[in-house]
Amino acid sequence: MNDIISIFKKDLLNIVDNLRHKKIIKEFNNNSLSIDYLSKSKKGDLSTNLYIILSKKIIDKKFSLENYLTESIHNLEYIKNIHFNKGFININFDKNYLISKIQDIFLNKNNYGNNNSGNNKKINLEFVSANPTGPIHLAHMRGAVFGDVLASMLESIGYTVTREYYVNDTGSQIEILGNSLFVRYQQLLGINISLSLNEYPGDYLKDMAQIIVNSDNDKWIKSSVPDRKIYFEKFATNYLIDNIKKDLSLININFEKFTYESNIISNKFIDKIFKLLKDKNLLYEGVLEKPKGEDDFNLSPRKQLLFRSTNFSDDKDRPFKKSNGDWTYFANDAAYHYEKYTRGFVKLINIWGSDHIGYISRMKSISEVISEKENYLEVQICQIVRLIKNGNLVKMSKRDGNFITLKYIFDEVGKDPLRYFMVSSKNETPMDFDIDKVIEKNKDNPVFYCQYAYARASSVINKSKKYKSLSNVNLQNSITNFNISYISSYEWEIILKILTWPYLLNQSAYLKQPHKITNYLEDICSNFHSFWNKGKDDSSLRFIDESNFEKTITKLIWIESFRIVLKRAFKIIGIDFFENM
Repeated sequence: MNDIISIFKKDLLNIVDNLRHKKIIKEFNNNSLSIDYLSKSKKGDLSTNLYIILSKKIIDKKFSLENYLTESIHNLEYIKNIHFNKGFININFDKNYLISKIQDIFLNKNNYGNNNSGNNKKINLEFVSANPTGPIHLAHMRGAVFGDVLASMLESIGYTVTREYYVNDTGSQIEILGNSLFVRYQQLLGINISLSLNEYPGDYLKDMAQIIVNSDNDKWIKSSVPDRKIYFEKFATNYLIDNIKKDLSLININFEKFTYESNIISNKFIDKIFKLLKDKNLLYEGVLEKPKGEDDFNLSPRKQLLFRSTNFSDDKDRPFKKSNGDWTYFANDAAYHYEKYTRGFVKLINIWGSDHIGYISRMKSISEVISEKENYLEVQICQIVRLIKNGNLVKMSKRDGNFITLKYIFDEVGKDPLRYFMVSSKNETPMDFDIDKVIEKNKDNPVFYCQYAYARASSVINKSKKYKSLSNVNLQNSITNFNISYISSYEWEIILKILTWPYLLNQSAYLKQPHKITNYLEDICSNFHSFWNKGKDDSSLRFIDESNFEKTITKLIWIESFRIVLKRAFKIIGIDFFENM
């Protein structure tokens, strides 16, 4: 990577290597080196903890570490000055060096910040995967957006990502779905019948039933039970998956692949994983003392086939086949992960809701067996989202079929606020989604605030084209005319943040933390709006000065750089940018 922070970090590690080579320090963990480039507490352009770490590694206590680091860092051609403060090393870049780096932004407008560290390796990212028993609703939205943004981030650092949706189209839930649809179908034909307590009450089933009535009239009343059962289960599943696809497309979420559990079963992947585990002596007949969880329905202990999950740091062995000979849900999921492995992915990432936390250990265990790699499967958990409207919590009741659907939220707030806010905080922490606040058009609404910053920057660029002397200027070719004497300290702060985008994007992708991008956007846009307001009172800070061509060009160059970076960040998150607002 060729960004200013990566270059500085590499040079610091070279200094460390020299100290190690001279046997002045003990072993050094490169990951312990941190560089602060965004916090307001830093005393320079960058701050690093290198001195604090190295001072604990010194073998010869007479060695003057501070003097050595001062000289070594000063020798870096792009460093203007260096000073120590409470053990931290604070540095300032040479301004001309920063300006030379702006050239990279113009040369890579459409992919500035991207790198190829992933080397086109294949990653499977499975997310949403809601059971096709109803529409996409509030509980699925955070994982949906998080997964899509994470995929974009991983692609930006060179991975080939397959966005995948796993359709659980077999088992008791699908049987109940088919039965529920048949009840609604009969009701529309005037038959007096009611849903049972365990059947699905949602009105969406009435819409499906009406389609069948319009097409087939009472055909299925007279049909055989097996034929009717197959038809209603398949119709319901296909209808709901089609609608799930349509709802997700409203917020620009599309999957490269939908994998159906029924296909995993018909292709006998469960037999393949069974053989693999048996050959490795990881299955045995045993008894779990207290059957509980989704795989155990018996009231008393019975022998069943168990997977030695405790061999892989799980807290107990897990049922693989029930006492009645049926495969467990875990066995089917194991077969699915085996099938994914056969497609040549270097890593699997699953995004689950918080109700699946207890399922992580066993799935990571089975994935380690399949791949013979630790951490082959990574699970990211998305905590719950609570919906607030008019200051009140909007409740959802599955029992009553009262879903807060994605379509409802989309109609209320639109794509951009929904996508932005779903990744604006750590996915492991619960969040409140206040409909009234996310549609406000003021500085308290960060998505509006950031889009407005782009629009303001665009207005400057567009206004400049109205002046004859500026109308045909090529900003990329004009970088050599950049005059640092026209740049205020406020602008240098923004420019520095512009140039940290590649490093921030890489770190966000590596840590799988999209909220770092929204934090960055809010920070840099806040700086931009503050500077804009200063120009109202101080004419010297205004962007366009008709009497000074060089000054205007200088400012237009960094403003266009700002727009490029915002556009790149918006694209990663999946929100739009506007020339006018």
